[in-house]
Amino acid sequence: MSDDDFLPIILRNVSELRVRFISFLKVYGIFFVVFLLFRVSDYNIFGYRIPLLKLDVTDNIGAQFLHILELHILPSGTKLLILKPADGVATDFLIILFLALVVTMPYLLYQILQYIEPALKKHERELVHSILFPASALFFAGAFFGIYFVAPELFRIFNDFDIGLGAIESVGLMSFESFLILYILLFGLSFEVPVFMYGLTRSGLVPAEYWRAHWRYAIVISLVIGMIFSPGVTGFTMIVIAIPMISLYFVGVYFAERWVRKSEEASKRVSEAL
Repeated sequence: MSDDDFLPIILRNVSELRVRFISFLKVYGIFFVVFLLFRVSDYNIFGYRIPLLKLDVTDNIGAQFLHILELHILPSGTKLLILKPADGVATDFLIILFLALVVTMPYLLYQILQYIEPALKKHERELVHSILFPASALFFAGAFFGIYFVAPELFRIFNDFDIGLGAIESVGLMSFESFLILYILLFGLSFEVPVFMYGLTRSGLVPAEYWRAHWRYAIVISLVIGMIFSPGVTGFTMIVIAIPMISLYFVGVYFAERWVRKSEEASKRVSEAL
């Protein structure tokens, strides 16, 4: 292929990528503006309480989301502190950016899939389609698990230590927001481990027996990740983060081996039919 033939292909791919990226930005921008300018309020309509949007820039959806998590995660009596004048604005802005990204993540994955699909072989397209929904569902499940179940227990333990030291029960607003985003991402991505393992095995890159043979390394790596991303220096927080990752690793082992068994059975049936 000459340079004269190669350049139009590159330009066409760049142009398509730009179009798809702009399409995603439009959807992302809509959610960002809605989360920034509106709040969810209950209206009494014909005796029914119906949640609708109400214009409110200061107490917007981002602020509501943060307040809900504050009530659920922080122990009773713990106060959020604003340490710098712009902390409130910065926290609200970052929360809204993150919320809009999470909500539009499926659409982003769809655009990426549509862009790369023409270059994939048939079995590769089948693999991507088979793991797209489980990957998205597992990310949201992991984020929910980390925030709803794990985070309140961690803050309860931290609070007990604070009280024991005679410290004031408080946490900085920006620190709390950073913790939330980190935990949502950490637990969301950790729940992708089975999908990652299944995809590598189904694509033929990693045999299923490799996962079972190296389970000890998986435990060590999970503990190291738990230590790195632990919001404290206690061994408990490291273990709390590592346990779901270790459990999901063995879930991935099961599905990888299950795929191999099904493939072998299908091949055997084809051979017997011939």
